[in-house]
Amino acid sequence: MHIRAAVKDPVLLALVALGLLLAPWFLIGPGGTTTSWVVQATLDVSNVWFAWRLARHPEMPAPGRRFWQVVLLACASCAVGDTYQCLLVLTDPGTTRISLVQTAFVVIGMGTVVVATLRHPLGGVGRQRLRLWFDAATVLTGVAVFLWYCLLARELGGRQDADRWAASATAVVMLLIAFGVLKLILSGTAPFTRFAGTAAALGVAGTALAAPITNGLVGEPHPGLMIVVQLAPCVLTAAAIRLQQLQVGLLARRTTGELARRSSRMPYLAVVATQILLLWSLRGGEMDSRVWGVAVGVVLITALVLGRQQVAFRDNERLVGELQTLHDELRRQASHDALTGLPNRVLLHRRMQDTPAASVSLLVIDLDGFKQVNDEHGHHSGDLVLQAVAERLTGLLGAGEVAARLGGDEFAVLLPGVGRDEAEKLAARLADVIAEPMMVGGHWMAVGASVGVATGAPGEGDGLMREADALMYRRKKAGKADGTALADDPIGMATSDHQRR
Repeated sequence: MHIRAAVKDPVLLALVALGLLLAPWFLIGPGGTTTSWVVQATLDVSNVWFAWRLARHPEMPAPGRRFWQVVLLACASCAVGDTYQCLLVLTDPGTTRISLVQTAFVVIGMGTVVVATLRHPLGGVGRQRLRLWFDAATVLTGVAVFLWYCLLARELGGRQDADRWAASATAVVMLLIAFGVLKLILSGTAPFTRFAGTAAALGVAGTALAAPITNGLVGEPHPGLMIVVQLAPCVLTAAAIRLQQLQVGLLARRTTGELARRSSRMPYLAVVATQILLLWSLRGGEMDSRVWGVAVGVVLITALVLGRQQVAFRDNERLVGELQTLHDELRRQASHDALTGLPNRVLLHRRMQDTPAASVSLLVIDLDGFKQVNDEHGHHSGDLVLQAVAERLTGLLGAGEVAARLGGDEFAVLLPGVGRDEAEKLAARLADVIAEPMMVGGHWMAVGASVGVATGAPGEGDGLMREADALMYRRKKAGKADGTALADDPIGMATSDHQRR
């Protein structure tokens, strides 16, 4: 479903409206902790419903259905934990401490999402997949750098061991989720559209990072503001899953070619963002743990980019080599006969024009008895005969002399700098060699050859071809007229006029 149609969905519109009403409801309205947990549990149950529909959708590919089945379990786990906390708050509105049960189920749910993203199959093979890992690692490093600077360095300093472990675990889980989602988005095989996947990733990341970042920026924020920044990512996640439910058809219509043409700018944005962050962190002139973390991240992300570029350069070199080979092959196919490998008529004329000799002789050869070979033994045997004739022609030629196949059973030989008499002698020799019996497919076969000769200037290519062709047909006709061209030879041999002289 197109975006324009998706925004008309009443459920999606309701989620958007809920997101817009969070700030006024909890900042200046009657909203409180109890209401926030009711909203949270309701969103979790909605996610379970959306994921269930996606896992059963008939247009969802099989790998996608397996992915959404795992996500369904994750959403169900989060729903159990948040619903349990909601019941605690409804029973005792003064409850402020987060239950260990809620935390355990949410962590299990997030861990399940990690498994789903990391186990989903990637697209591409070999070096294409290596480039994908480089891109994903580059973006992940950028996320880690920002996470360290904005949250983790502060969270790990001056706190109790339990809080440090909790902050570290949250950061690791969020990085794994970010890595898994980015990997799928970059691969083009994600079981979600790029827009919906990015929105869901931001929502999931916001559920863990929004509150600590707000605390770091504001200091002592209003309780209502903390509720808003905690619920807003949850609303975004639910809206993203609902949007994907409406856009399943887009996944089914994606093709391999379309996926291969997609190039993400995310790795380059990550590089630029970390460079800017490094400059920002150095503005005070102090090298504390936050700045050192950013510096290390910049070095690492630069190394990843260099590695990615090396892979790209090697792939480009290989591609250029393959293109050159393909180009050479196409040129050869355009100028050579596919069956015999001899030059074709086009290349023969080109060689005739390029020769430095003052005069050339041209032989035009037509096989006698070749139709009989095809009729009695089949076209495959005829092809083998043509190949054998081509080998015999090239075996008799010297440097600079060119044998070509004009088509069918007709050949030509270009003799630069060779006079008429010498050309006639070579024509007789070629006819004798062609007429020698050959073993083809377990049978002895033989064909004859009628040869026409023409001598002239290299620039008279068309005229020489017509002259030699006309003489060849006169000799062929003369050979048939005296009754010996297709004599009752036990091996099917047809002699040429040169043999009979």
